[in-house]
Amino acid sequence: MREDYRNKRAVVIGASMGGLLAARALADYYGEVTVVERDALPDGYEPRKGVPQGRHTHGLLARGREVLEQLFPGFTDEMVAQGATAGDIVDKVLWFNHGFYLHNSPSNLHGLAISRPMLEGSVRRRLLQLPNIRLCERCAVLEPTFDRAQGRVTGVRVQSQGGSDGAQVMNADFVVDASGRGSSSPAWLDAWGYPKPREELIKIGLGYVTRQYRRLPEHLRGMSGAIIAACPPDWRFGVMLSQEGDRWIVTVGGYLGDHAPTDDSGFVDFARSLQKPEIFDVVRAAEPLCPLMPYQFSANLRRHYQELSRFPAGFFGVWRRLVQLQSCLRSGDDRCLHGIAGFAGMPGGRHARNCRTLLSGSEPAHRYSLANCRRQRSSTPACRRPAHDPGTLHQLVHRKILSRRPG
Repeated sequence: MREDYRNKRAVVIGASMGGLLAARALADYYGEVTVVERDALPDGYEPRKGVPQGRHTHGLLARGREVLEQLFPGFTDEMVAQGATAGDIVDKVLWFNHGFYLHNSPSNLHGLAISRPMLEGSVRRRLLQLPNIRLCERCAVLEPTFDRAQGRVTGVRVQSQGGSDGAQVMNADFVVDASGRGSSSPAWLDAWGYPKPREELIKIGLGYVTRQYRRLPEHLRGMSGAIIAACPPDWRFGVMLSQEGDRWIVTVGGYLGDHAPTDDSGFVDFARSLQKPEIFDVVRAAEPLCPLMPYQFSANLRRHYQELSRFPAGFFGVWRRLVQLQSCLRSGDDRCLHGIAGFAGMPGGRHARNCRTLLSGSEPAHRYSLANCRRQRSSTPACRRPAHDPGTLHQLVHRKILSRRPG
């Protein structure tokens, strides 16, 4: 840490995965980093109200696990010792997509099958072991404090929940909003006199249902998971991954209103309707360990903050405030970790130099995003954009679903 930053403070709004990992990145640049969370956080590995998808299927792909290992050395071994499953995601997971199984063979892509509560709880515990990290739970952020003359965010106004104390100001040199889909950042920016960003909305009508089952050695021929991706003709999908505690976690669902039922027989029949039988073969006979848990998501939303010509200094928003996506394979944590790799200026992270400049607070946050977009646009014209570009791929899939919708 640079000597001139030892007396500087950063505040992170939200203690979900985005907030925890942003705090870890900031800990290398600021003398004190305070994470403010409105929920009461569990001591163990339990789902919580502020993470509505915490009960559904999660797993870390290879790059996400690698980034966590760099941020918290020994993390993988620690999780495996507590029951998580680490393994080769190419060799030990069945992948079915657009009519074909991917070939299983050894690779260097090692992922981690782990529940979201265990993942988040373990990251939080490791983060709090750092000497310059402070956590304020059951504390609501009312709004950031803003200096109009300087065009800079100078801290946050907070209020402890359940206490009699009034609002207090927590001063900061840098504020990160990681409060998720319920973020008030658009309203705050509007109140400070900044233009609203352009929004891009894609309706998907996604609905899925999840249940945990007892995992037996003979299930799935000893594999660690099965993923049946949404593809023609019906765009239904299913995911089954091993979890700690000798469990399977199974999620099935569909798009544009074709949601999985929430009754036992309907859930099993929906699993039977998937294009391949591996998931159905397990759930039709395995022991259920919890009730059926539904989740619905209507649309993906992107706010193009990078297009703004002005943005307050000392303020930054991460992950799903900028891009609200819903992944049926629960890869959101991996997207978050990819971003953190760059945010922290880690080896392998894109635009590391820009991110170090951002973290120092010497440039407004929107310039970082704008520089990235300009670089990408100049080097990759739209007509030559690769097919795996996330935005392009998502829109193509959405069009295909619409073109096949009955009626």
